[in-house]
Amino acid sequence: MPLVKRNIEPRHLCRGALPDGVTSELECVTNSTLAAIIKQLGSLSRHAEDIFGELFNEANSFYLRMSSLQERVDQLAVKVTQLDSTVEE
Repeated sequence: MPLVKRNIEPRHLCRGALPDGVTSELECVTNSTLAAIIKQLGSLSRHAEDIFGELFNEANSFYLRMSSLQERVDQLAVKVTQLDSTVEE
């Protein structure tokens, strides 16, 4: 079972009670639902920013590790050619 890392709020869009004295129920429900959808999009946007930030950090870490490994491989290649006198450059 996966663990939830991020929740998008509000989860329930149309569960609010109507205020007293509302003349048009449909308009009130529509407006409150649209406001909740906009809040959901804002929450989703923040989570997307976090996800892309984490992805950038992972890619940067991977790049640094690969650069370090490439330097080590280059140093070893130089040592191998110095040790093996039969190989011509």
